[in-house]
Amino acid sequence: MNTRPYSRAERYGHELQKLLGELISRELDTSSIGFVTVTDVKMTNDLKIAKVYVSAINSGQPSDQVIQFFDSRAKYLRGLMGSQLTSKSVPELRFYYDNSEEEAEKIERLFMKLHSEKVEE
Repeated sequence: MNTRPYSRAERYGHELQKLLGELISRELDTSSIGFVTVTDVKMTNDLKIAKVYVSAINSGQPSDQVIQFFDSRAKYLRGLMGSQLTSKSVPELRFYYDNSEEEAEKIERLFMKLHSEKVEE
C-alpha cells in the first residue's frame, strides 16, 4: 500500500526544480533573456527525462529564443547536476516555456476592463 502523498517521479521532479533554480541563478548569465524562474519539473516514470518549465520576466525575447537559450546549455546544466545528485543517472533535460503567468495577467486585465465598463454604466 502506497502511503506517500505523491509519486517518486513527483518528489524527484520537485528536488530537481530546486536544484535547477539554484544552478541557473548561480552558473548561467541570463541577463540576455531576463529574470528566469523554473516553474515546474515533470519527470517521466522511469526518471530518465525531465521536462523543465521555465518563465522569463522582463525578457523582451520571444519564448522560442528563451527555450533555445536553455536547449543550448542543457548539457552544461546536466553536467553540473551530475556532481550534485546522488542518483545513478542524470535525467535528460527538455525545456518548455511556461506562459501561465502571462495568461493570468491577460485575464486579470480583461476582468479589470470589464469591471471599469460596468462601473461607468
